[in-house]
Amino acid sequence: SRTWVDKPAYTVCMTCHKPQAEGFLGGKHGMRLAQDLSPMTPGMARIPMRKEAAEKELSCTSCHQAHRFNTQHAAVESCLDCHADEHSRQYKQSAHFRLWHQELTGTGAKNTGVSCATCHLPRIETTTSGAPYVHAQHNQNDNLRPNEKMLRSVCMNCHGLGFSIDALADRDLVQRNFNGQPSLHIESLDMADKRHQAIEAERGGKN
Repeated sequence: SRTWVDKPAYTVCMTCHKPQAEGFLGGKHGMRLAQDLSPMTPGMARIPMRKEAAEKELSCTSCHQAHRFNTQHAAVESCLDCHADEHSRQYKQSAHFRLWHQELTGTGAKNTGVSCATCHLPRIETTTSGAPYVHAQHNQNDNLRPNEKMLRSVCMNCHGLGFSIDALADRDLVQRNFNGQPSLHIESLDMADKRHQAIEAERGGKN
């Protein structure tokens, strides 16, 4: 008979979920395990965390609740169980959360909700045995610094390029978890558009 394991180690998860585990080990959540050190805990973090979670050891089962595989819980509640920075605390007052709540309650269309994981653990496509394979990028830092890396992998799935650039550049808006409109405008796209129009006008004049 086999012995029941209440919380399997990440090495057990890796036997079936190798890309996800490799991403986890590459991010801050799993980087200590990747170096054969003791697990990361929220108490080691440099950003605000919930005091009651300070000694929680981070592994795959910290977020995914071993043997339940509740991805909805992992997408939001697992994050907020530890994170207490302003951006995280403002999430449930944001338009993103309203979309998430609407999807979960059936009043919103499937795949229209925006969870913490939607932005910080985006879906990526790789190839496994020659076939396309889509999975969540479990390195939560992969598109975080600088945050412009989120443009293609996250923001532009729903928003236009100009709006996305303005939103990511507005530090106060980021702190409010994007609850509101950007208060500034980055002019680089305007400059590129004007240059394009000038080139087209010059070409038209030569015809």
